Amino acid sequence: MILVFDTHEECDKFTKLYETYGKTIYFTLKRYTNDETLIEDLSQDIFIRLAYHLDKIDLNNYKKSQNYIITATRNYCINYLRDKSKIQEESFEAHLNLSSPSDEIVDNMIRSEDLSYLEKAIGELNEIYRSVLELRYVNEFSNEEIAAFLNLQKRTVETRLYRANLLLKDKLRGYLHGK
Repeated sequence: MILVFDTHEECDKFTKLYETYGKTIYFTLKRYTNDETLIEDLSQDIFIRLAYHLDKIDLNNYKKSQNYIITATRNYCINYLRDKSKIQEESFEAHLNLSSPSDEIVDNMIRSEDLSYLEKAIGELNEIYRSVLELRYVNEFSNEEIAAFLNLQKRTVETRLYRANLLLKDKLRGYLHGK
């Protein structure tokens, strides 16, 4: 497939996107599979999809662009692997740092280095809750930035974060009492 751009600016933007975020896409895919051929195929598919959505990428805002590309890559890869049922997805949740002064349960999980259950608990959350948790704690977006990125009201983001933390606390509380 040959990509055809309407303007020279679009071609330049795509080239810069490829040069800037190629490794980001590669390492994001690497979290889900070690199959280099599959990573190459998925990378090409992702770049084709990104080419159709160049208007959503602002190369002047690195953090926002990087998050958009990582999220798009992650979602595409998860959907691909789920559809093909080749391997189980490896989630990003193990890398979350959800500790806060009021979250004793999460603090205890992190201190005890028992992150496998934390990862499992987050993986069981609905996608709308996982997404806001990832943007908040992995990418360190403010609630306003999350709202703008997901095209939501700030209050909706706050509600989703609140509910996600409640759900997570319940799951973790059950684990800690079962230990």
